[in-house]
Amino acid sequence: MIEAKNFTLPGLEEDGGLINAMVRYRPESPATEVSATPFERPRVQLSLVLLHGISSHKETWLPTIEHLFQLQQAAPTNVFTIVEAWSLDGPNHGHAGIMNQHKLAGRIPGEQAARAILVFLNSGLVAAGSTVVAIGHSAGACIMVQSTDDYPVNQLPFASLIMVDPPMLTPETLSIALREGWPLIRAIDIARKRKDVWPSRAAAREWLAKRWPWSRWDPRVLDLYVEHALCDLPTPSHPDLKAGVTLSTTREQEAWGYSGHDDAHASLERLKDLCPAIPVHCIFGGQIDMVPLEGQAAIVDEAAGRRMRSIVRVAQSGHLIVQENPRDLALALWGILHEDYGQPSARAADAARL
Repeated sequence: MIEAKNFTLPGLEEDGGLINAMVRYRPESPATEVSATPFERPRVQLSLVLLHGISSHKETWLPTIEHLFQLQQAAPTNVFTIVEAWSLDGPNHGHAGIMNQHKLAGRIPGEQAARAILVFLNSGLVAAGSTVVAIGHSAGACIMVQSTDDYPVNQLPFASLIMVDPPMLTPETLSIALREGWPLIRAIDIARKRKDVWPSRAAAREWLAKRWPWSRWDPRVLDLYVEHALCDLPTPSHPDLKAGVTLSTTREQEAWGYSGHDDAHASLERLKDLCPAIPVHCIFGGQIDMVPLEGQAAIVDEAAGRRMRSIVRVAQSGHLIVQENPRDLALALWGILHEDYGQPSARAADAARL
């Protein structure tokens, strides 16, 4: 079982005072303690900080987190333990999008969304003394990277970074994407034309379950989407509709999110600084459906200074790994955490760095 608690924080006034929303997940019963010999160091306490992709919401991560805590309960280690997992809404997504709907005007650039992460990290809510691991999916990976921009590489807010199918583009791959109409580019027009009104949540779920991409999702993730990514009418985007539900992230906000190519490039450049400083991992979906192989190869190009600690592919999933295969994504994350924190030498290096 998991204990979930919601929090809100006021945003920066220079960013419009948008409310930040996050949920903290903790295992209700801690992993079975493993007896340590006198020569072993204390276990590392990990706090995971997770960010979703465009048009999603913080609760999307719950099935993956549930699987992680189940793995920890079934196979505890005396080297590290996940004490909490924080999942954050983007300021224009999920419950934050609903709370901020009257303040949203225009596109929220990646650096602004990144500052919202820093508001959380500086709030004192993260467990004291824990080691923070950043995990971002899709655009959330870009924003996680951008949240480090103002930090020197020896004082980063994260001990490691895990990017889940990041849609980052070099100028060269962006040019190709625009010329060839990659799915990442076509998503902008799809978002602008997306159906966004249903008479009820039940009707919305029935409609979504029959159509791509939602028909590919884990049923638990689809249920969470209907519960948390929809809001009751009327809204500022549909002021004349008095009944039914609509998207908490408006079609305009979604389309603006997909058009943030400058953010994708900026985060790719920042990785050149991060990769030598902390472990950076990349998880791709086994099915190529958003960024072609040549684009993915550019993201992890060692010759460009982006040397990943590991590159993993999760079968039976495409770009939307979190939604489509949370179980196997959790297994991939569990393996990565063992790679970074499962050895005494890694713990000693981490303690020295922090």
